[in-house]
Amino acid sequence: MSKKRSTAAAHARQRAAAERAAQMRAQQQKQERRRRLAVYAGVVVVAVALIALIVWAVTGDDKPTTPPDGATDTYGLAYGDPSAPLQVEIYEDFLCPACGAFEAEMGSDLTEAGDAGEVFVIFRPVAILDRASSTDYPTRAANALAVVLDAEGPEVAKTFHDLLYERQPTEGQAEHDDDALVAMAVEAGATESAVRPGIEDRAFEGWVDAATDAMADNGYESTPSVVVDGERIEGQTIADVADQLRARLGS
Repeated sequence: MSKKRSTAAAHARQRAAAERAAQMRAQQQKQERRRRLAVYAGVVVVAVALIALIVWAVTGDDKPTTPPDGATDTYGLAYGDPSAPLQVEIYEDFLCPACGAFEAEMGSDLTEAGDAGEVFVIFRPVAILDRASSTDYPTRAANALAVVLDAEGPEVAKTFHDLLYERQPTEGQAEHDDDALVAMAVEAGATESAVRPGIEDRAFEGWVDAATDAMADNGYESTPSVVVDGERIEGQTIADVADQLRARLGS
């Protein structure tokens, strides 16, 4: 082989080696760019997750506690004349059997006394028996009452309140679903389109939670708790409580 050919071959090998080196550098640069992008993407994902966690920690699972139109500032449904000589507050859970028994004993008497201007009644629905319900019925029923009060006013809400007790489910048995609550609200005088969304979406669930907290804050731990002019009526039985309340009503 001539010296000239040997030199050309050497140059060719050098060029090939340079090209391979360039390709390797390009590949390494490409891999480095991908690594940096992967790291950046990971940082972004972590940052987004942290932001979401911070937002959740700040807001928690809180729901609006805005009261329904027509509600009292003590989380209640008022019935009767505020200037009546007697005020009765009833903390009640719509799944509570004792509350149902009290309503059966005193519901009509309180309605008549309220209509006659003899008593101002504040029904204060709470939800302390969700743990005994497979569908959170106490919360759903109290929310439904708030929805009806907000949409249709206290008169329709009072009728709905009475229907909830008239058809109270037995604790541990089948409970009214949202369709049944809507149907009862309509029977009480509400317009379906006005109450169905709020009943299904639990629009006032936060208000019900706040009402339940307020009950505990006021020192009451059981339902029904019947308070007359700021003083709780104590009794061994529902009949005993009802008799004491009748005596206060003068009936």
